[in-house]
Amino acid sequence: MDHGRDEVSGHPSTRADLIIRGGVVVTGDREHGVFVGDVAVEDGVIIGLAPRLEVTAEREIDARGDIVVPGFVNCHTHQNMERGVFEDLPFFEWLNDFALPKDRVYEPRHMRAASLLCQAEMIRAGTTTFIDIFRFPHEAARVAVDTGVRCIISPQVIDDPVGPGETLETNEEFVDSWHGRHSRIQAWFGPHSLYTVKANTYRRMRELADHYGVGIHTHLAESRGETELVAERSGGLSPTRWLHELVGLGPDVVGAHCIELSFADIEMIARTGLGVAHCPTSNMKLGNGAAPICELLAAGATVGLGTDSVMTNNNLDPFEEMRQAGLLAKFVSGDATALDSATLFGLATLGSANVLGMGDVIGSLEVGKRADIVVVNGHQPHAWPLFRSGGGNVVEQVVWSCTGGDVKYTIVDGQVLLDDGRLTTIDLAEVEDLVETEARHLFTSAGVMDHIEHRATER
Repeated sequence: MDHGRDEVSGHPSTRADLIIRGGVVVTGDREHGVFVGDVAVEDGVIIGLAPRLEVTAEREIDARGDIVVPGFVNCHTHQNMERGVFEDLPFFEWLNDFALPKDRVYEPRHMRAASLLCQAEMIRAGTTTFIDIFRFPHEAARVAVDTGVRCIISPQVIDDPVGPGETLETNEEFVDSWHGRHSRIQAWFGPHSLYTVKANTYRRMRELADHYGVGIHTHLAESRGETELVAERSGGLSPTRWLHELVGLGPDVVGAHCIELSFADIEMIARTGLGVAHCPTSNMKLGNGAAPICELLAAGATVGLGTDSVMTNNNLDPFEEMRQAGLLAKFVSGDATALDSATLFGLATLGSANVLGMGDVIGSLEVGKRADIVVVNGHQPHAWPLFRSGGGNVVEQVVWSCTGGDVKYTIVDGQVLLDDGRLTTIDLAEVEDLVETEARHLFTSAGVMDHIEHRATER
């Protein structure tokens, strides 16, 4: 890591829309630059990074003593609000008896509440970009227009059972409606999994994805049960191999989880450029195991971090996901050097951006990239000692000591969405009331409210 670099590229004009002054800037680029200085933004683009920029800006943020990092990128989540209600269940019981039944009764009103909740939580924790796979995509996209986040919406298509997901037709309609409609919002295809979506649906999605020039986001090799089901349906193929036969793996496909992989699967993933969304917290909580991330990275695969949903995490904190990814890798391998701090930070930023095909525009602080920037409070005792000069242990403290609650500013396209801890595009009190109302309506409609209340009385 180049801690001693004095100059950073960029020759900004004398004026800018925004300048962040005096922070410890962690560029997150391939040179791993860390320096104390300024970041200047104009028209939503980073126009300069240097120890001292002679720039006059309409807005100046004093980041002295704080840490300035690229916005975090969440490369797999479901925007829902079913947190803390279907806990401690076996995976397929959780899926078939609770997750899918409540998904079946989802309405647009529920999706709006869930999207507001999740986007507020992500903004507060420093996530500037995410990819979603769930219900009623128009609602999710409209909320994102208002909140200011950057996102990909991939409707979660389910063929079997009928009802708890979107359909091929509604997914195509959404892509057709939103493709190229908004600069911050992309529309993709989102087949749920190889055990809930028909082979012909996957094949048709590949045709449509090629037609529109968009991606495909799916769950892949998440559990042993999935591997067994896929083998029965495909004539003995692994999930990775079967998905490749159906859609042709490539950089425009994101596979979430990728736990049950053979050496041949790992080689195929690396060779084809499939993006892997690693979700360590969810994988552990559901008892599905640990993805072979060190092996994937060693093979040259494109890997990023995702939180999965609040049902299986139970938060959307990128700091916690970095930490869990590191702990899991070290525990499974017995190697304390597995996934070092710089690698973990890279997975949550540029790595995830690369998984989503956005690494050329976000994921690091570089001149010419979009101004997706996060300022982390460095004046917290749990981040001390913080050797700011030269960046001695700054990345280490971000990864291992800081939390989403330490984020002071979240900026997307140069727009300040979290301003010194205050959301600027979302009324949090209004969202709290809305989520309480809509969650109760959802659980009652799904017939699971008694389960929730009964478990409470058992304790």
